[in-house]
Amino acid sequence: MRQQRVQIKSGQIIYKYELKQTIGSGRFGDVWLAVDHTISRKIAVKILAEGVAIDERLQEARIGNHLNHANLVKMHYADVVQHNGTDLVIIAMDYHENGSILSRVNTGNFLPIPDVIRFMCDILRGLEYLHELNLYHNDIKPKNILVGASNQGVLTDYGITCHSPNGMPVQPRSAYKLHIAPEILNSNQINIQTDIYQVGLTAFRLLNGIGYIRDKFNTFGERTYNKLVKDGKLVLASDYQLFIPRNLKSVINKAIHIDPANRYQSALEMRRALERLSYPGCWTTDSCGSFIGHSRRYTYRFEEQALTAHTFEFIAFKKFEDSGRETKISAYSNKNVTRKQKEDLKRKFMQWVVTG
Repeated sequence: MRQQRVQIKSGQIIYKYELKQTIGSGRFGDVWLAVDHTISRKIAVKILAEGVAIDERLQEARIGNHLNHANLVKMHYADVVQHNGTDLVIIAMDYHENGSILSRVNTGNFLPIPDVIRFMCDILRGLEYLHELNLYHNDIKPKNILVGASNQGVLTDYGITCHSPNGMPVQPRSAYKLHIAPEILNSNQINIQTDIYQVGLTAFRLLNGIGYIRDKFNTFGERTYNKLVKDGKLVLASDYQLFIPRNLKSVINKAIHIDPANRYQSALEMRRALERLSYPGCWTTDSCGSFIGHSRRYTYRFEEQALTAHTFEFIAFKKFEDSGRETKISAYSNKNVTRKQKEDLKRKFMQWVVTG
């Protein structure tokens, strides 16, 4: 059951918390930056209203309070407070002022490859710890990954986290529709590999555009979208950015495999696969949305234009960081080429920048 929203304004004081501003929201409540006046400290509080029993609303705090890991948000305590005739559950947790990794995406709505690999490795470390406790997070998505004080990825939100007494599959308490795994649709069960699937889909979105998967959901509707998930056709080869290297695609594709038995069998296994990847270059976008490549000594760009209705020109450039001198890269430049040839040149050039 969806919980009722509480009408709260900035500056309002509830119990010992002075609420400053909302910093997150979800199906089960809103997260506020607050000041706990009893200890004169900024904290984050999640406010859960009526809709389900108090004991169930406290479940997230009970889980989060037992966690002690640099890549997992610590939940310190929970209060049940009467407010305007409503029983509120208020969960206090660490405040991470850097916000979520969504604040780091560029104008192209994605993150550079090195950042994605680093953040995913951090989250997988947190999952290793969770899985040792027989906990399945079950809600891994970009919005639930915060940036810690040491620029590390920190996983938050245990609202639908599930405990398995013996490490076997369990029924989920709920599911995030965009990251719903095939096994949830087929048998309504989750396990370690469900978290792996969600990490893979999160990585895909961070590399190729945060809105890409949501756009598919909105375009096809939930029924068709779920069929794509069940058939293993949610992410196609053509959905990847041109600059994503083959071995990085392979890691993601394995993580989101339709069959849990063919995915990585542990968070550690997936983390090690990502840690084996090392790229000397990457791509991002500038303030106008144009692609800009970076390596240790150079920046890269390209120009493309139509010469006729059927022929195109593609020119690749590199600029020396020390001198600022820009030169054309002849090996990846050509004119009077077809559209397909132009796209092939672009792909080869962009991947050459990444892989060296």
